Amino acid sequence: MGDSVERMPGRALVAGTVLADAAPILNKLAARLCETPADAADLVQDTLERAMRQGIPADVRNPIGWLTTMMHNLFIDRCRAEARRPPHEPLDEVHDNITPLEVVSAEPAWSRATIEDLRAALDKLSATYREVYELHTFEGLSYEVIAERLKIHRITVGTRLTRARQELRKVLVVRLGVERKP
Repeated sequence: MGDSVERMPGRALVAGTVLADAAPILNKLAARLCETPADAADLVQDTLERAMRQGIPADVRNPIGWLTTMMHNLFIDRCRAEARRPPHEPLDEVHDNITPLEVVSAEPAWSRATIEDLRAALDKLSATYREVYELHTFEGLSYEVIAERLKIHRITVGTRLTRARQELRKVLVVRLGVERKP
């Protein structure tokens, strides 16, 4: 196995050859470390992917040993992450007394809003907010084009658009009779 490792003068090892030689060893090691074959395959894939991304340093004398050390470190990282994860609690017999949520309305109140409602609400906005909102929403202009047209900064366009949406929401809540939830 070690004979097929090639070194280019002053360069890192040729990764493809090393990885091909190391794959069976990595598979055996992963099978011993992991509980399931799927976890073992994931560990090998992550190890090979990291090795391909980083490359094998030129000063590594035993590339297979380097790869198995990398795999072991990845395995330890996964074990630590798993230990931090809260335990899984299946929702079967233990939670049989939970009542499901009932949907009060099939359609949200906002679905009743029409373009006329929106236009009427826009009339109640200040001219600066309304102009930016109409240019962006109805004419489909980008922030940059609106900024050039109105001779304002691009960030000002974003601020005015955000404030216009907030004001529109307030006006439409009253117009549609929708109460906002805290």
